[in-house]
Amino acid sequence: MQNEINIMIELQHFWDNVIKFESEIVRCNKSIKIWEDRLSEITAKVSQTELKFKNHRLNLKKNELDLEEIENRIRKTEQRKDQLKSEREIEAQNNELIRLNDTKEKLESVILELLENVEKTEKLLADLSNEFFGTDKQVKNDIEELNRKISEYKKESESYRNKFSELIESLSPTNKAKFSKLVNSKDGVAIAKLNGETCSRCNFKVPSSLAVSASSHKKIEVCTNCGRFIY
Repeated sequence: MQNEINIMIELQHFWDNVIKFESEIVRCNKSIKIWEDRLSEITAKVSQTELKFKNHRLNLKKNELDLEEIENRIRKTEQRKDQLKSEREIEAQNNELIRLNDTKEKLESVILELLENVEKTEKLLADLSNEFFGTDKQVKNDIEELNRKISEYKKESESYRNKFSELIESLSPTNKAKFSKLVNSKDGVAIAKLNGETCSRCNFKVPSSLAVSASSHKKIEVCTNCGRFIY
């Protein structure tokens, strides 16, 4: 029985390493996801800002053309001044000039605001582009390093898993089946050391007779609380 206990202890060591390296693989993949999400976030911001910058430029161009048209209309209206004879025509022209100049002032205000928006958006786009290129370089380097670690961890995990699979065949059919079930259902822990009469895994105090039997290694015992093998 002592031999089977020793085998179980060794198996647990192998399985602990399988869990450790697989946990590291999960951690690395999470880090990769975080980096990829960060890069995607910046990429989306750059695209949104580029679109905003383009729209500001288009609106600016449209309003500049509108302003040019209004100024032409004002100029033509003023040129017709000498051709007017009646007070009614002069009053109508003056009203038209007031309306056109009012439209001109509004367009000029809009254009000034759009110029400010274009300048601000252009600066923001430059900052985001710099951030993107810096982050892109860092992300690629970090992901490359994380993938290298993942490759190493997979090899280690596979190595310990193979050792586990080979060694578990040394157990009796009954103990093999129970041990396999435990490592796949009890946080990966199938065997626990007794601290006196207390299971080190679940902190349950087993009967004294059971503790004595487990310590003597004459019989394979299990914790009456958590069901793990004890020694």
